[in-house]
Amino acid sequence: MMQNRKTATKLLLVQWSRFQHVCIELEGSTLFTGVNGSGKSTVLDAMTYVLTGNTQFNKAAKDKDRTVKGYVRGDTKSNGATRYLRQGQVVSYIAMEFWSPAEQEHLVIGVCIESPDEVSAPGSSWFVCRNAQIEDLNFCEIDGKNMYVTPKNLLEVKGVRMKSAEFMGRERGTEQIIRALGLRCEVSKYRSKLIKMMAFDPQNNIDQFIAECVLEPGNVDSLKELREQREQFDHIRKMYEDLRDSKNKLVEIENKSQQYETKKRNLNIREMIFKYQEVLAKQKEKEEIEIHVTELEQKKKELEQRQKDLQKLLEAARERLQIAESNDAYQGMQKSIENLKSQVQQISFKIEKEEEQTAKLLRIQKALSTEIAWLLEKLDAGSRPVLLHLGEAGSSADQKRKELLRLLDAVEKQQNLLVSQRVHLEDEKRIRHEELTNLEKQLKQLDANQIIFPEEVVKAKQVIKDAFAKKGINAEVRMFAELVQDLKDTSWRQAIETFLGRKRYYLIVDGKYCLEAMRVLQEKKLHAATVVITDKLPDSEVVKGSAAEQLVIPNVDARRYANYLLNGIHLCDSLNELHEYPKGSLMKDGMLAKSYAVSCMNMKKTQICLGQDAIELQKKSVREQKQIVQEAYDQVMDELKQTKEKISSLRGVDLEINNYHVEAPELLAQNQTEKHKYEDTIRQIQESPEFAAILKEQINAKKAYQEVETQQNHLYTKIGECQSEQKGYEERRKNISGEIHTCEKLYEEIRMKYLELERAMLEEYEKLSAKQDEVRVVSELSLKKLRFGLEECVKELENEQIEYCKIAGKDMNQRGPAYIPFYRKEYREIANVKIEEVHSKLLDQSQKLESAFMNDFVAEMNETIGEAKREIDAINRELKQIPFGQDTYKFKMQEKPERLLFFRICKKLENYMNSPELYMNANREDEEMERDIREFMDMILNEEDEEEYTDYRKYFTYDMEITSRQGEEKITADLSKKQGSASNGEKQTPYFIILAASLLQCYPQRSCCARLAFIDEAFSALSRERIEQMVKYLEENGFQVIYAAPPEKIGSIGQYIQSTVSLIITGRYTNAVEGLVKLDEFND
Repeated sequence: MMQNRKTATKLLLVQWSRFQHVCIELEGSTLFTGVNGSGKSTVLDAMTYVLTGNTQFNKAAKDKDRTVKGYVRGDTKSNGATRYLRQGQVVSYIAMEFWSPAEQEHLVIGVCIESPDEVSAPGSSWFVCRNAQIEDLNFCEIDGKNMYVTPKNLLEVKGVRMKSAEFMGRERGTEQIIRALGLRCEVSKYRSKLIKMMAFDPQNNIDQFIAECVLEPGNVDSLKELREQREQFDHIRKMYEDLRDSKNKLVEIENKSQQYETKKRNLNIREMIFKYQEVLAKQKEKEEIEIHVTELEQKKKELEQRQKDLQKLLEAARERLQIAESNDAYQGMQKSIENLKSQVQQISFKIEKEEEQTAKLLRIQKALSTEIAWLLEKLDAGSRPVLLHLGEAGSSADQKRKELLRLLDAVEKQQNLLVSQRVHLEDEKRIRHEELTNLEKQLKQLDANQIIFPEEVVKAKQVIKDAFAKKGINAEVRMFAELVQDLKDTSWRQAIETFLGRKRYYLIVDGKYCLEAMRVLQEKKLHAATVVITDKLPDSEVVKGSAAEQLVIPNVDARRYANYLLNGIHLCDSLNELHEYPKGSLMKDGMLAKSYAVSCMNMKKTQICLGQDAIELQKKSVREQKQIVQEAYDQVMDELKQTKEKISSLRGVDLEINNYHVEAPELLAQNQTEKHKYEDTIRQIQESPEFAAILKEQINAKKAYQEVETQQNHLYTKIGECQSEQKGYEERRKNISGEIHTCEKLYEEIRMKYLELERAMLEEYEKLSAKQDEVRVVSELSLKKLRFGLEECVKELENEQIEYCKIAGKDMNQRGPAYIPFYRKEYREIANVKIEEVHSKLLDQSQKLESAFMNDFVAEMNETIGEAKREIDAINRELKQIPFGQDTYKFKMQEKPERLLFFRICKKLENYMNSPELYMNANREDEEMERDIREFMDMILNEEDEEEYTDYRKYFTYDMEITSRQGEEKITADLSKKQGSASNGEKQTPYFIILAASLLQCYPQRSCCARLAFIDEAFSALSRERIEQMVKYLEENGFQVIYAAPPEKIGSIGQYIQSTVSLIITGRYTNAVEGLVKLDEFND
């Protein structure tokens, strides 16, 4: 046995799968062989379970159905009651015995598995017995064909019962076992490496395979300081992120609050409209009633007048009839003619009046087609046909009267509106005229070569000059703009002048008179002037690339002031450049960065006043302004002219409805017809024979009398109808007044409640009314929908508020619209105070972390990478000494491009004796190095998976270089590139080497420890030569390998190892036989 290896010497399986009670001697590396189903993999599963708690059983065959419970109960995978070899309560043991040459004693490790029944999950307990052998423990007792398995609580070692504390769970138990075996790696990593070698599943990703299976993980204990700093940084960052999350949540709350307020405002406006429209609707109804009442009153007057006229006609017709019936022939005829002429005269008088009334209506009718045709467009479409035939017979008098009332009302309103519009246009005309006058004045001043400055500053400047003159002071008082001789690059003019603003008009006086100028400023209360304190200005040079460099200023004081104002303003050509100068920078398009804030200046209104060509530029600007104002003035004049013409056209319209007789056209036609009848009758009487004439006169007189009588009766009926209708409207007029009062009271209540919304409400109502052409524009249904939407918005708001309370640990009862001010205060406190304080702490901690990063992380990582490279070099040297057939192998380790920053940092640290501390204490003037450190730090701190950067293995790509000797020629190729073309043997051999090298990492070379390796279905694709080389490689590296292979592989493997164990199926169970067994005996 090897002197630095704890060698497994025995394996005990009690009630494990088909093994009832089997104790197997292990002499170094051992081959387990047997036909399929005999239990080769079962043995390997047992050993890996007791060593590491592995439950990924038979992974080489990818059999996922094997479980601890199945192994303990002896699951044969058959159907029926005989599926399980063991029923009821079952106790199983797996134990391994090891010999330690360093300690000169044996060691037993084991696991007890208890399965109470077929349903419950089994429980496992691991144990370690030092200075003991398997036969020292009473695992079971065999009496003839009966076997009694010792329960865990009765298990003894050398006659002494084990204590319950000596039995451990999976995590602690397997950790104690591998520590007892001399291993110091993590159980999970050891388990992973054992399983990978046992299952042996070659992958296409050779890079990942080498990184995970060969190299040690990169979690280094010496990074404690960095971890502590990182924990502190993470703590502060967590605080910052919590505050940021709170801030973001408060922003969401604010958005929901604004949505709520908008919807609440809209609802309030619509509720106001709902009340307001009722007032208007009632008022409109009242107006309609008033129109109807007025219309009926007028109609009644007209009917009564007609009734009077008819009464006269009736009297005349009666008199005519009496004369025709009682007079003698001649006198009767004469009196009849006189009577008819009298009636003709009366009708002619009426015709004259009706012609006058008809002419009046025709004038309005004509005006609506000519000078006031524009007014017709503002009336309802239904009114136009009636009004356009107002002076003609055809339409009913009632309809004419109604539309005429509407027209007169519209005329009156338009007159008031146009008068108001005329006043407004007259005011605008005056303003535009004053602007034109002022611009003309400015042009004359500029033509006189006088630059334009603000008038109030010019006046203040003169006041100071006058005050100086009174005191005998001979000193210039000038504006800063007057002292700027020129600009070097005029393309910067607009931006610089806009930035300077009113500072261009600040007054510059000689330093020794500065205090005196300040006194004048104070005494005269010159609010429009600002005096520069020139005697206190610092003396400085012009900064290259600044705005100050653009100004050519001979005056010393003005130069100093320009430097003070503009030296800190860097001129930039792009936003990226602007971003690099947050304290002060400017772009030609007006983008300004100042005091770590950015704005976009409005340069359109800036009046140029710097430089020699300022006058010409001002002229151009004034002319452009004058043209704009002149166009505006002309437009005002045109509008004013049109308004006056409209006012004039409306003045000829009589607004008194009583002055119009809408029935005149119809009555005119009737009376003209009647007049013609009377004239014809006179003519007939005069031309007829006496008797015929008298007879006919009697007939006609009677008929005329009857016709007038009939008309009078009809008129009485119409008067009665009119009075009845008038009474109904009068009653409604009384009621509508009360309804209006009630609606106005309700509206006034809501108006006072939402007084600030009145203007917005009126504007919204106008829009809706114009769009819908209705008085009532808001319905109760629409209000219900708005209220429902508001309720939903409140729910969303409360949900956001509750989420914030969960994050911030606030009382969740603080929710609802009433708490909107509370959350806004929370936002101000967090966004403006707390988050800034924590951010400052975060920056401080970041600096500490950077120091720890360089002094610990980078230094340790660099050292660890160096050790890894040395280890790879050592493995490569060893691999070089062990050729595999005609091939030799070599690990390749190349830096990843995405880790360029780290390797660049390490490269530059070579100039500081590879000492980060030495660099951190230096001047640190290398900008690229500083940028690399910051970027790499940011990458690490922002990476969610810390192992991406703390695990050195992820800084490289890996491959296996294969060198094949073909005669005298050597051919080299990378394994990653040979995956598709190589034979199975060629593919498997490098992976065995990688896995062996990986497993070696768990076995310290200088320590006495177990060096187990498991290979299932060993070397299935390798040639005999490669098997020999691989077995030899594993033996020379101190591995105790447990192989599992079918009988046909015995000749290839068995002759190179120390012992072979044959597994033979006997009935339903499997037995182990040490040594080789003939092939036909395996199933005996």
